[in-house]
Amino acid sequence: MGREAYHTQDQPLDAFSTALTVLLCAIWGGAFVAIKVGTFDMPPLGAGAVRFCLTGLVLLAWARSQGVPLLYGPAEVKSLAVLALTFLYTNVTAYVGTSLTTSGRATVFFYTQPIFLAVLAPYFLPGDRVTPRKVCGLGLALCGLVALFFTKLGGGFSTTVVGDVIVLSGALMTAFSSIATKRTAGRIHPVALIWQSLISCPALALLSWAFEVGRPFVFSARAVASILYLGLVSAAFGFVAFAWLIQRKPATRVAALTFLTPVFGVAYSWLLLHERLTPVQLLGVAGVCLGVYIVNSGGVPHPQPVPRGQVAFAGQEEGKVSSP
Repeated sequence: MGREAYHTQDQPLDAFSTALTVLLCAIWGGAFVAIKVGTFDMPPLGAGAVRFCLTGLVLLAWARSQGVPLLYGPAEVKSLAVLALTFLYTNVTAYVGTSLTTSGRATVFFYTQPIFLAVLAPYFLPGDRVTPRKVCGLGLALCGLVALFFTKLGGGFSTTVVGDVIVLSGALMTAFSSIATKRTAGRIHPVALIWQSLISCPALALLSWAFEVGRPFVFSARAVASILYLGLVSAAFGFVAFAWLIQRKPATRVAALTFLTPVFGVAYSWLLLHERLTPVQLLGVAGVCLGVYIVNSGGVPHPQPVPRGQVAFAGQEEGKVSSP
């Protein structure tokens, strides 16, 4: 592997890094609004296929320009296949679930993924443990989830609740994906995960052909804007910018700010789609966001050797962040 580089020491983020992290949270917060807008004129799975085709091609070009290896041996290919399947499931649930619920609720439920990761990691990752701080964060987040479900369940069974559960299952799958990715640390370059997008494109297209026959597929201005935002801004730019941050700054401090993502998501859904939350649901959002912050900001991992030319990206640190 050659010489080894170590993670950066735990230091507060400078103004530029803080601003860039907040910008990424703002961008990712708009992802579910863009998904919702895209499903107005396109079937969910078909829209996802077009989006990931664009994302995969852009990231493939970027990887080639950076000289990133994309071909691996049998063991690594198996790992990539597992990650691709979890990625596919996550995005199927993100698109289908968001089409059934509101974009604001979908954002909050999807970004509970650090909570699931905190619960699962001690069982799969040696050295990871549940601390009193994490228990406090988990409790707050659980109370927030109950509050979010409370109003909808009080009115009986609805498609919104179905959409919420579907998106929440995607968040759970993302936690498993985070664990699988962390176990490959040092063997697979993070950029190689663009195979997830390249494989998701034809897979989502086949699913759309099988289950969305007869659904209107209109390349309206808002649908195209949705695809461009998700494919280029949220995924491609977000991937490169987050990789740059994690390579140079303490991952835990960067991840701690991701609690802002659902806040932006709820704000965008209210501003652009006129979605509204009751006071109880707003308390639920606050509980989830605060819980995520507490879980992600607790403690800084000891420096670990990372092969030169690689970065500790999505899943190689405890506070993994995934965008839909």
